Amino acid sequence: MVKPNTPALSRQTHPLVSCIVPLHIKGPLTYRWPFGSRLPALGTRLLLPLGRRRIVGIYWGQANPPPGNKQLKDVLQVMEKEPLIPEGLMNFIKWAASYYYYPLGPAISEALPQGFFSPTKKATERVFKKGIGPGRSRFDIHSWQGTEIVKLSLEQEQAIQDISQAINTSKFNPILLYGITGSGKTEVYLRAVQQCLEIGRTALILVPEISMTGQLAGWFISRFKQGLSLLHSGLTREQRRDQWWNIRTGRSRIVVGARSAIFAPLSNIGLIIVDEEHDSSYKQDEKFRYNARDLALVRGRMEGATVVLGSGTPSVASFYNALQGKYQLLKMMHRVGQAHLPSVEIVDLRTRKIDKKANATHDSARPEWLSERLKDEISQALDRGHQVLLFLNRRGFATYVFCPECGHVFKCGSCDVILAWHRKNTALVKAKDLTQYRGPGLLCCHYCGETFPALPTCPKCGGQAVRASGFGTEKVAQEFVEQFPGTNVARIDRDTIGRKKEIDKILRDFRRGTIDCLVGTQMITKGHDFPGLALVGVLRADLALNVPEYFAAERTFQLISQVAGRAGRSKVAGKVIIQTFMPDHYSILCATQHDFQGFYNKEIKLRQQLGYPPFGRIINIRLSGTRKAKVEEAAKRLSDLAINLAGKMASTMVLGPVQSPKSRIKSRFRYQFLLKGEMKNLRILCSKIDNSIDALVPTTVRVEIDVDPQNFM
Repeated sequence: MVKPNTPALSRQTHPLVSCIVPLHIKGPLTYRWPFGSRLPALGTRLLLPLGRRRIVGIYWGQANPPPGNKQLKDVLQVMEKEPLIPEGLMNFIKWAASYYYYPLGPAISEALPQGFFSPTKKATERVFKKGIGPGRSRFDIHSWQGTEIVKLSLEQEQAIQDISQAINTSKFNPILLYGITGSGKTEVYLRAVQQCLEIGRTALILVPEISMTGQLAGWFISRFKQGLSLLHSGLTREQRRDQWWNIRTGRSRIVVGARSAIFAPLSNIGLIIVDEEHDSSYKQDEKFRYNARDLALVRGRMEGATVVLGSGTPSVASFYNALQGKYQLLKMMHRVGQAHLPSVEIVDLRTRKIDKKANATHDSARPEWLSERLKDEISQALDRGHQVLLFLNRRGFATYVFCPECGHVFKCGSCDVILAWHRKNTALVKAKDLTQYRGPGLLCCHYCGETFPALPTCPKCGGQAVRASGFGTEKVAQEFVEQFPGTNVARIDRDTIGRKKEIDKILRDFRRGTIDCLVGTQMITKGHDFPGLALVGVLRADLALNVPEYFAAERTFQLISQVAGRAGRSKVAGKVIIQTFMPDHYSILCATQHDFQGFYNKEIKLRQQLGYPPFGRIINIRLSGTRKAKVEEAAKRLSDLAINLAGKMASTMVLGPVQSPKSRIKSRFRYQFLLKGEMKNLRILCSKIDNSIDALVPTTVRVEIDVDPQNFM
């Protein structure tokens, strides 16, 4: 590290430098440069004084003298000879921070491994130590297949040829690969990456869920053997450090990861693949609210790379862009080999009352989530030695707990949210282990994470007969073993995702056939390939429809189509049973018929009539604070400014302010309003609002700007 000696220049002639710091402030800070006239490279880390403490910042260029006679402090140290962040990556993060209205310092901090902004040399060396660290920083990527090369279908060959031609141009080429489930997109990805490596460039592959990284990385490691790194938030600090350093130094030329991997320090990128591009998990829902799918296109343009957006159920916006000629559209409409799309059957849950009256004794022994039709199909599948997958986008044991004597429903004290009942969060359930569910468990808030003893005395009337109602994945897993004795059941949802090694093992075991049934939330609906899976049960297909979001129908269609697509991907014929209270909704009907085009035609007309994306854009501005009146007042002032400014712009609307659907989270009251219109006007409007926040909003109220939101709750 370089420290200042006796200044060769007077204090008045020292150059001034702009420095980015990891604080939520607008713009850089200005310091004096006491090391002579030679300035560092852009992105070099500097040790800076700030008040009574020292922090690490990043050199961002020369600065102009501030107004007045403000006293400036000196840079204390230069922490490295060469910057750790490649200049191309720095420019990319700068663009992303600007687009999503997020401070640049925190954006850099969240995009890089922990320790980048550490002010001590020892901590810095510990985080960015050259070479792979020992012990717990190592982890293995398990191969998911042999090294044999499969025979390609004609559609695969054409897709590979088109993508390879795009890669060879070394220019930005956006491609939408619309391939139905089981059409062999993974093999297309493998061949495309091989072509990219052969011309000396690197490849980045994104998946929407951490649980998918192990399988996809397993396909790649079986083909390429080495030079591959994983990047996602499920890694330990040491693992993430080593993977980041391998990428930065060029040891790894292939990166597989979840959304944060879009900030991988790859150089000379030739190919970016976004698998399951439609998935809302690519959108970060807090702090730096970026969408990795959209940023992949931006980084591809900056790097001169081919960007492949792959999906069996493309997003409405991406398919529209492809039809408009913005993306090249490639289609693969047939499954590979002898596999065929599964047959699909709807079970109308509205008739369950009638069934109960007709056969009350028989029905009372059957769980609430299990229709007679689904039970019969499960029995037949298990008798034939096949596997079952059950999808329910609701975790926990029961959805709410109430007192039948006074009607009190147990809610979180910090959030406007009903508490869910969790009994025991184990990923694998066997018949001999059912005694583990006899304990009371906990009441949990899925937003702030607070827990309370389960089934307590009613705080309102003192009643002792507290009951639970509804069902989640945890209850389904337990009751499946009770209904079908001798079976092994595994569960994958957010409660089990922290045990990454266990989830990878479960997926491998299910693929090998040692697990009879897999129960899970949307994490099991996409990307996975299970040859022995014959039956898929969608337990409540309409859950995603009952939310106040414009894309609810799109999300429902995608979830059902994706989970249905897990069945029948080999010689084993597939069948799907969809249970729903809304059997006539167009999203469910189109999903049962594997009819994406029919769904798209219906949905795009509704979007055009209402001006929703892709025909308009949306920015959500949310305010929160601990005092409701203060938040409401600030929201009114800020929205009034927005309404006044929007009135001078064509086709620009302000909707609100209103309380958020979840009006209080973590003891903070929440209000929001939407900006709706063309993005060019919205950015002008939003920038003026952003510049007025300090004047119109008290410091006790937090303002969050969400560009292209995927969650309005």
